[in-house]
Formats: sequence, C-alpha cells, structure tokens
Amino acid sequence: MKVVVIVPTYNERKNIAALIDALGDQFSKIPHDMHILVVDDYSPDGTADVVRGMQAGAGNLHLIEGQKSGLGAAYIRGMLHALNILRADVVFEMDA
Repeated sequence: MKVVVIVPTYNERKNIAALIDALGDQFSKIPHDMHILVVDDYSPDGTADVVRGMQAGAGNLHLIEGQKSGLGAAYIRGMLHALNILRADVVFEMDA
C-alpha cells in the first residue's frame, strides 16, 4: 500500500529537516510504501532548498511548489498530486 503524508510549508527552513528525519524514523516501523510530499508556497526562507537537498538520498521525498494561496489550497494541491501523480492509496496530512 502506498501512503503519502502531505506536509504544507511556508517559512519552515529551521525545522523541515528535523520533521523529515523524524517521519523517516517512524516510516521504518511501518510495513507500507511510505512517502512524504512537501507542498511549499515559495517560502522566502529557502524551505524548498532544504527539501531539495534531502531528496538526493530519499526516493520517497517529494516536493511541489506553488503560489501562496493559504493552507487549504496547499492541502488540495497536495492531495491532487498525491492521488493523481504519486498514485497514493492512502493520504495523510500534517502541519510542519
């Protein structure tokens, strides 16, 4: 089963790496194909750059970016990507 955890971000540079690492630790205990989808609204602090830097060693870490339109819009954008592009069977959402 493919599971995608959607994490919308805006100016989360200081804690996104720790969150991704913590999720990865938990994923190792779960017997499913676990993925993280970071939905960043072009954070001016470089949040997306941190995520891109972590993607090299992680095939289950995904990033999409878009204009800042609010948390609800970010979740919808993430859900559509998770279902239509990543082909998720299950979708979770959590704040960064």
